Amino acid sequence: MDRVRSLIGNHRGRARNRHHHSYSHNSSPSTTNLLQADGYRDDQSTISTIFAQENDLLETVANEGGDISDTATLNTAVSEGSTIGDLERQGYVNRAPRFTSERTMPFISVLLQRGFFAFPSEESFQLFLQNKRKLDNIDTKTGLGLPLFHAIPLNLVKSLFSNQDTPVMRIYKYIIIDSQCEKPPLNSEVISKINEKVSIYKYEFCTILKKMESHNYSSRVEHDFIFHRKNVPDVHIPMINYNQRKNADTAVHGLNLRWYGTTSLASPFGSNSINLLVLDDTMASYMDQHTIEEFDFHYRSRPTRPLGYVPVWARYTDDKVSVIPKKRTLRVATFYLQETDLFDDSSSLTNTVPYTSNSEMSSNIIDKVPWDSQVLTCMCMLLHEYESRKEKRHSAWGSTTTYMLNGPAGLLM
Repeated sequence: MDRVRSLIGNHRGRARNRHHHSYSHNSSPSTTNLLQADGYRDDQSTISTIFAQENDLLETVANEGGDISDTATLNTAVSEGSTIGDLERQGYVNRAPRFTSERTMPFISVLLQRGFFAFPSEESFQLFLQNKRKLDNIDTKTGLGLPLFHAIPLNLVKSLFSNQDTPVMRIYKYIIIDSQCEKPPLNSEVISKINEKVSIYKYEFCTILKKMESHNYSSRVEHDFIFHRKNVPDVHIPMINYNQRKNADTAVHGLNLRWYGTTSLASPFGSNSINLLVLDDTMASYMDQHTIEEFDFHYRSRPTRPLGYVPVWARYTDDKVSVIPKKRTLRVATFYLQETDLFDDSSSLTNTVPYTSNSEMSSNIIDKVPWDSQVLTCMCMLLHEYESRKEKRHSAWGSTTTYMLNGPAGLLM
């Protein structure tokens, strides 16, 4: 143990003197830092403050002669300086993609309008404010000023007492259609006509169903995200959690992901910070283990590193939330999302006909949002609805603001 403590002490000394380098495309597949706007850090240190207590507990148990072996303790302590090959030899295989860019997506509520909106960028939201929330003068070449999604919560109370698939939210997507090149999606609605050829449409992009199952004094909750695409079958992506436990698991592109920071049903307070983690292949996940007993057994039977060491794909936070409405809008949250050009699911695009040279539009910002980013944003919008409803109950201005934002239809819980 003295040798182990010495190695850990030397490692900490080197860590304090080590500078974090900027992220590059050729570096190891770790995430960029979502917590700082002026630089990047590696995936191991991105959320170290969040998991500091967990790591300190592991080191305390090891130093006091706990059940954790010297080898496991040493691997956990020094893994942040290990190479990908070293991690694979230790059994920590993580297939997180190499992120090349980062997107900021504001979540916005407009007074006297039901639901809330997600914008594809900060610039797009600011232009929306400058245009006084009007969509009739959108630049069709850039698409700036146009929301990406509009989330409409449904009766969430009914879902608490139903074991059947119950709709809990519908998410509508805004698109710009040039009638010379393509037809609008089925069951779409015209929002604004830019000119005789180009119009803005809104259609139901995602329907979210909720189903609960009882398993030995625990309730398994599955949210089925059904994505409607043009001329292709719908895509179903589940998100699973348990009422008595925090966090929720899902899978995208074959990667097990965890929304770390969501609260349980028993918690009276909502969460204002959620991180989307890319789990190691050997980590327990609700996507693979179908009961809490299976999950706990898998977690105890395999050595895993703390969650503070795995890559972070995205982060939800209310650090920029506004209290006083600005131009009848309130910023309710911000979603920081990393993106990569590694995934290319062209079949998921709404627009199946490429733009011709005669079209007045080029590839606008709405069309440039990757498929996986759209999926994760829809999941985050649902989690925001759950967590923010708890917060509104305990805030001094929550009940009044809820009525102003959503009207009588918003008082569903």
